[in-house]
Amino acid sequence: MSTLRVWLDGRILPENRALIPATDPAAQYGYGLFEVIRAYDGIPFLLDRHLDRMRKSARRFGLKVRPSDSAIDKGVRELLKVNRIADAYIRLVLTGGGRFMVLTKKRTPLPASWYTKGAAVTFAPFRRDPAGPLFGHKTLNYLENIRTHEVARKEGYADALIRAIDGRVLEGCVTNLFLVKEGVLRTPALHAILPGVTRGVVIDLARQQGIKIVEGFVTIRDLERADEVFLTNALAEVLPVSRLNKQRIGAGRSGPITRALMEGYCRTIIST
Repeated sequence: MSTLRVWLDGRILPENRALIPATDPAAQYGYGLFEVIRAYDGIPFLLDRHLDRMRKSARRFGLKVRPSDSAIDKGVRELLKVNRIADAYIRLVLTGGGRFMVLTKKRTPLPASWYTKGAAVTFAPFRRDPAGPLFGHKTLNYLENIRTHEVARKEGYADALIRAIDGRVLEGCVTNLFLVKEGVLRTPALHAILPGVTRGVVIDLARQQGIKIVEGFVTIRDLERADEVFLTNALAEVLPVSRLNKQRIGAGRSGPITRALMEGYCRTIIST
């Protein structure tokens, strides 16, 4: 198998030559930011929105994204061609030392049954303090989230939901959370959660479809009584949830509002 290439500060290099200094704060302290993007047919989807979020976080932490959006867009597309990947997982990384990397690899699809029958979710074993300064940002200090997600996946769950110290449910380790009750779409408010790009698209789609939306607190009881639950992120898109641990949610399958938003999201991809 040929070596994958990486885009590093404007140059495409073999991945084993795309190096950052050992003294870079990313290596020393996990100081930096990242974004995960999906490519369809070799074209990065919503790259501008992901870069906007990264730049906002960079300003918050005193970092600077030096390449222009157009240079990054060009670099991503060239890298996808060089690596010969059309349906891709794209990772953008900004290190604390100011290095900017783009990595690509072939996307690993989620089980098809999760989209028809619904996936299962569980709860993360830890609670989050909403006052924490890192929450709402995709930082390289990600061990807690990614390790918890890996354990959940090994146990057959799509993700683990994170609760605040007061018990309310915030988001998944790698996803945003939505629920439907009596035709109303609810999602945790942008307080101590990631302002997901896919989350934003889904909210826009819901408004276009005339679905009432409420952003606020979500409790475990709300989830247990929901008619529908689904998760969103760039790779999973809109993922139905039919089970919370051992408890069935709603009818135990993808619901009508979830399906409508799944279809709307697919149309957005095609039209972009």
